[in-house]
Amino acid sequence: MFEAAGLPIRAFGGWHAEIHPDIPRVPNLGFLLDGSLYHPGDSFDVPPGVEVDTLFVPISAPWLKASESIDFVRAVAPKRAFALHDYLLSPAGFGLVDGLLSRMSGTAYQRLAWGEVVSFKG
Repeated sequence: MFEAAGLPIRAFGGWHAEIHPDIPRVPNLGFLLDGSLYHPGDSFDVPPGVEVDTLFVPISAPWLKASESIDFVRAVAPKRAFALHDYLLSPAGFGLVDGLLSRMSGTAYQRLAWGEVVSFKG
């Protein structure tokens, strides 16, 4: 645990999600800010024993499929989730993935507009 900008930060995980068995994995950490906001980086590492209020969930990358994003949100069970890692999607892809996560993740999900701010208890 360490502190940044006055907030306690805990790190989880250790490795980037696998892109392909022939591509070496690289280090990756997820960060829990102030005990409530979790950013997993490029992984689906679930922080053990933590009640997450706000989750950023990767939704598009060479290393994931929609079912993994949905299962990750379900495993973390946050109060709300926001899309992360979405640059590779087209408008049609946004519609598909946003619809799936909204219907199937079990939590309040949304993709933020460019520049939109998320507030949390920290």
